[in-house]
Amino acid sequence: MSRILSEHDIEILLKLAPECDTLVCGTSENQYRSILPPVANHYAKDADDFAARLNRLTEEEFVSLIELIRVGEEGITCLPTECAEVLIEQAMRRAGAEAANELYALYEMGIQCQ
Repeated sequence: MSRILSEHDIEILLKLAPECDTLVCGTSENQYRSILPPVANHYAKDADDFAARLNRLTEEEFVSLIELIRVGEEGITCLPTECAEVLIEQAMRRAGAEAANELYALYEMGIQCQ
């Protein structure tokens, strides 16, 4: 899952967390290597806030995040359980049952968080 964020990734990160003023994790002092874990773990106050942030994304942006998860470039197992549930619920609504089931399976496997 570890990668260097592209300009597009950074645009999505900043859309989800406009208060983000650095791409370096304050805790580990490492560069962010993903989008969703920093948003869920550092910026969202709770699952409702995480949901509101995801709602800022266009359908195209949301689906592109799902595709990054599918190909292993974006991890979800670092998300708190309640945020993973929000993501899966939104995937069901915005991308369909197949995408939601796939995200659920990936979260349950727990192998993408590094």
